[in-house]
Formats: sequence, structure tokens, C-alpha cells
Amino acid sequence: MSNNHKNLSSSEVIARLFEIIPNISEANRRQLLEVLEKKIESKFTIRRKHARRPYKIPVDFSIDDFPFTYCTHNLSKSGAYIETDLPFLTHKELSMKFNLPSYEKSIETTARIVRTDSNGIGVQFKDLLPTL
Repeated sequence: MSNNHKNLSSSEVIARLFEIIPNISEANRRQLLEVLEKKIESKFTIRRKHARRPYKIPVDFSIDDFPFTYCTHNLSKSGAYIETDLPFLTHKELSMKFNLPSYEKSIETTARIVRTDSNGIGVQFKDLLPTL
């Protein structure tokens, strides 16, 4: 990245990308998409001990005695990403209950919010789940 680009704000970088992308070939757009997806995937794969699997299941949870119900986006033995339209704070503890398709009993566990973004929250379970 040139020195001129290092001084751009985040919104300016995004705007610049939106200007550039329509003006490159379809093949280059696909190549760029692949590079970006690999970069994101490797960032999270390196930090995770357990592989995430795409599970869309309802999960009931409570934070500070306030109940919520949303769906997971993915799940591993050690955590989950829960899709939500509400903002939550990292490091908050939550109690969770959900059913796994391959497990007879409901899973009841506690977790901590370790990541938030505009689409949901990443939680880390206090105890590992049974095999998925």
C-alpha cells in the first residue's frame, strides 16, 4: 500500500474499493474475492482450536437475566457465532440452551462474548461441547 493510502480513513478505503472494483475485469474481481476470503479464513483458522461448522439452529440465551432467542451461524466444540441485530458488549457472560441435531439432550452451557460485529456475536463456551 502506498503512503497515500496509509493515511486514508476506514470509510475512505471502503469508498476507494467501491470505485475500483467495477472498473476491473470479472476475472480480477473473482481473483480479488478469493484472496480476501482466504485472508479472512486464515485469520480465524489460526486462532481457533476447533473447526467451526455451519449450523443454523435456534439458541436461547440470557445476559444479565434478559432473555434472547437468535440463531447460530456456525458452531464448534468451543464456541459459536450467533446472528443478532442487537449490539452486545464483549466479555459479557451468558447462559445458553440449544439442541444439536446429533445429540439427544438439550445443551445447557455458559459462554463469554469474545467478539462482536454488526451481524452478531462470537461466544466462547466455558466447557467444550460434545462431539458435533
